[in-house]
Parts: sequence; structure tokens; C-alpha cells
Amino acid sequence: MQQPEKDNNHIRIRVTVLLKREDGRICFVRHCKNGRRYWLLPGGGQDLFEPATTTAARELAEELRIGAESFRMLFVRESINPDAGRHIQFLVFEGVHPDFSTLATGEDERVEGYDFFNPDEIRDKEIFPAMKEDIIRFASGQPVELFKTLEWIP
Repeated sequence: MQQPEKDNNHIRIRVTVLLKREDGRICFVRHCKNGRRYWLLPGGGQDLFEPATTTAARELAEELRIGAESFRMLFVRESINPDAGRHIQFLVFEGVHPDFSTLATGEDERVEGYDFFNPDEIRDKEIFPAMKEDIIRFASGQPVELFKTLEWIP
């Protein structure tokens, strides 16, 4: 298959961490970007030559000032917008035994705050990317499909 010519011909990898409290609530960070506020799982872009679990640990420290004992791969999602030349893959890890004792808004200026939501509360939130149903399934103890392409949300 011949590839289209693009100025930005690469796939961005975003490492995402799903943190579940003992009461079953999932941790989200609230971002403000270009005047738009929304919720997403903590995480961020993987640097070249950086192992994904190192990215997960770095992003938790930057966004929430916390760590986790280890990370377990849960699933992979991707969003593609050929018209905008965007292709993002999301590696979603579970943060195993997170240490919430130092939880605070970190140094990432886009992060305005954080909160924990149960599956019913998650349904009512604006969450990016479009993996809300996957997060609800995980929070409810249901199996989650390993790989899926998500609808692009502008």
C-alpha cells in the first residue's frame, strides 16, 4: 500500500495510566487546552528510546506527584485523523498499588486538577480520547477488548 505524503509522517504514542482506588473509583485529570476543559486518564507522550513503563512513571510524577509499584498493560487504543495528519496510539496501563499519599496537582500546566469517579459518574463526563466505555468496563470488573480503533474527537 502506498503511503500518502504528509509533513508530519509519524505515529504519536501516548502512555496512559488507569489508577483504581480501593473504593473502585478511577482517577482522572482535568485538562484545559485552548480554552477547552475535559477529563482524561493521567499520561502523556512517550519520548524516543524511553520504555513505556518509564513514561508511565514519569507522567504520574509530573501530573499527580505520585508513583505506583508497577505497571500492567491493559489495552491499546488508537485514533486516526488522516485529514489532519494525526495518528495517536494509546498504551493503557494499570498503575499497580499506586501510592496516593502524595497526591497533588503536579507541574504540567495543562492539568487543572484531578478527581475520582465511579462508573456511573464517568458516563456523564467529557472524557478524551473516546474510550469511556472501556474505562467503565474496567472499573466494573468486566473484560476489555485488547485493541480497538476509536472515533476521532476534534
